[in-house]
Amino acid sequence: MNRKGQIFTMDLLISLFIFLLLFSTVLLFIYSNADIDNTYSSYYSQLESTYLNNLAVQGANSLIGSEGTPVNWYATSCSNIKQIGLMQNYLEASPIKLYNLTTLPVSCLSSLLKAGASFNITFYYLNGSIVNINGKPITAGFPIDSASNYIASIGRFVVLYPGNEIVRLSYTEWA
Repeated sequence: MNRKGQIFTMDLLISLFIFLLLFSTVLLFIYSNADIDNTYSSYYSQLESTYLNNLAVQGANSLIGSEGTPVNWYATSCSNIKQIGLMQNYLEASPIKLYNLTTLPVSCLSSLLKAGASFNITFYYLNGSIVNINGKPITAGFPIDSASNYIASIGRFVVLYPGNEIVRLSYTEWA
C-alpha cells in the first residue's frame, strides 16, 4: 500500500485546529454583534432606539391626540386623570391646558405618560423660541441629558387656540 491515499495524524490535527479556530471566530463574532445585553452590540442599539422612539411617539400622540379624560383634567387630582390631552378641539391646542401641563407634578405626568424619569416636553414657536403663556415657558418633565447614549425626539405641529399661531411639540425620551 502506498502513502498517497492515507491521512496522517499530523494532517488531522492541523485541519482540526484550523476548523476550531474558524468556528470559534464565527461564534465570537455572532455573540458580540447579536447579543442584546451587550451595550456595544448593534442589536442592542437598534432595540434601545426603537424602544425610546416608540415611547416618544406614544407620549406625543397621547398629548396631541385628545382633549384628555376628563376634559378638565387640570382641575382634578392626579388619581382622577385617565389621560392627559392638550387639545381644545380636533385641530387646536388649548393654551389653558398647555399652561396647566407645566403645573402638573412631574411624578403624575410621568406615570400618566408611562415615561419614567427620562422625558422632556417642550413647546416651541416656529422661530425656535419656547412658547410662554402667562410668563411661564411651556416645558415639563426633566432637563434633557445630553450625555445619554440614546435620545429619541418626536415633533408634532399644532395650531394654538384661537387659531392664530402654529407651535411645535418636542417630546424627547432618553436612556
